[in-house]
Amino acid sequence: MADAPEFASREDWLNSLHRVFAAAGCLITDPEGRVLIVKAGYRDDWQFVGGTVDLGENAQQCATRELHEETGLHREAGDLLVVAWTHPSGELGHPACHFLFDLGVFPADTPIVLPEGELDAYRWATVPEALALLGPARALRLEAGLAARADGRARVVTAPNSGF
Repeated sequence: MADAPEFASREDWLNSLHRVFAAAGCLITDPEGRVLIVKAGYRDDWQFVGGTVDLGENAQQCATRELHEETGLHREAGDLLVVAWTHPSGELGHPACHFLFDLGVFPADTPIVLPEGELDAYRWATVPEALALLGPARALRLEAGLAARADGRARVVTAPNSGF
């Protein structure tokens, strides 16, 4: 192609590619269908239990690790429910890919231990409350995750805005 850029080396080509942030979250509900969400002091909106994928782990391992780090709970991440893509924005200079896993049902009185300095609060929110508190990008993931949990078919969604 005449308009394709030429690169001196494979390294130059790789350096020209966009980077993608990767994160994994946990869809957790109680027996009444309320959703466990957490609040970080550095963010306006609430979020899923979860975080960025560390070097050397895959997204499912990340969800399992983040569950323990952010709540003190132990459970292997279950089925992949949602793969969500967000485009670069003012908030994030690179695209982001967020994997939402099913972590199942926990009783609402299960003791939750939040990490000091990272998370300020947690709550079991009804689905309408969670949709409002999570913000548009995460609300889209919640809706898709609940639908995937119901019918066993993972969803791929693209958020209309940022929201890592």
